[in-house]
Amino acid sequence: MTTAEIISLIATKELNDLDLSGITLEGLDFGGCTLTKVNFKGSTLRHCSFEEAVLDCCSFECSGKTDTPNLQSVSFKKATLINCRFRYANIAWSDFRYARIDQATFEDSTIDFCDFYRCFFEGVVLFKHAKISNSSLYYTYFGDATNLRRENLVDGRILQQNKKNYTKFLVDWHTYGTGVRTNDMKVVSDWSPDAAVKARWSDAEDIYKTLTGLWNERGFNADANWGYVQGRRMERRRMMTDLTDKKLGIWTKIGRVWHIIGNSLSDLFFGYGESMFKMILTYIFTVLLFAFIFSSEVSPLHYLEALGISLKNMAGVDSEVLHDVSPLVDMLNLVQTTIGVLLTGIFGFILGNKIRNQ
Repeated sequence: MTTAEIISLIATKELNDLDLSGITLEGLDFGGCTLTKVNFKGSTLRHCSFEEAVLDCCSFECSGKTDTPNLQSVSFKKATLINCRFRYANIAWSDFRYARIDQATFEDSTIDFCDFYRCFFEGVVLFKHAKISNSSLYYTYFGDATNLRRENLVDGRILQQNKKNYTKFLVDWHTYGTGVRTNDMKVVSDWSPDAAVKARWSDAEDIYKTLTGLWNERGFNADANWGYVQGRRMERRRMMTDLTDKKLGIWTKIGRVWHIIGNSLSDLFFGYGESMFKMILTYIFTVLLFAFIFSSEVSPLHYLEALGISLKNMAGVDSEVLHDVSPLVDMLNLVQTTIGVLLTGIFGFILGNKIRNQ
């Protein structure tokens, strides 16, 4: 089928049972059309638009993995896609904002520099083995049957965590993407790329917490726990950015500093209650630290003896060697015993989480 014939069909706004596989389509506007059982399998689409179109049982599949995008700068803005297939598709710089995607498959696809802002995934939407990189998932709705997983995020990161690529995504969209970005009212929004970049940690926090909720609901506990840790780290970066906000008062900033310190310590020592490795290191560090202090303060206590005493303190077992030495040693003895009890409780909590997640 020639390009002229396709354009004449587009003018009717109805495309049914068409085989457009294995061809190159560039600059075609399917906006507002209803496409039913249209096969684009193996085709290359560049700078094409499906804005506000309805696509039912359409295929954009590839026969296998490809390093070259077969969907380049394609707009599905405000489109409705039902039972559409993107298996093995390589999608780049494409616009899925405000789209409604129902019963689709993106299995084994490669998705790079795409915008899913306020995109609505519902029904069973498959992302098995899909690789998503440099793409915005801000305010994206994932239904309960969407199987997006941690492994789908390339390098375990989202777009907002890479300042260089996020800036490129925002600034260069008109060059590599689908043209001038307009909102759902077809109006160019009054926004500042610099402000958007500054707010990226807040956006990243929202994205990770949204994904954590999705994974918790689906029973993907390991993914949910990882998402929780990432969300807490993004929260810390967001609070650090808040310290440069001139609109915030001094007391608010002091409060932010306090929360930043608590957040950092929780991550450093316990991995927010998710890292067994950090928990064990914290326990060992505490034992070694107090053993060093006791060997320095109690003469002629050998370090190995102090190490044994320190271990007993962590379990709440008293040692007569430390009795009536000095008020400082008595206080440190009590402090370590208290810390030991707390660490033992946290250790049990983390261990329980690990067993449950296995």
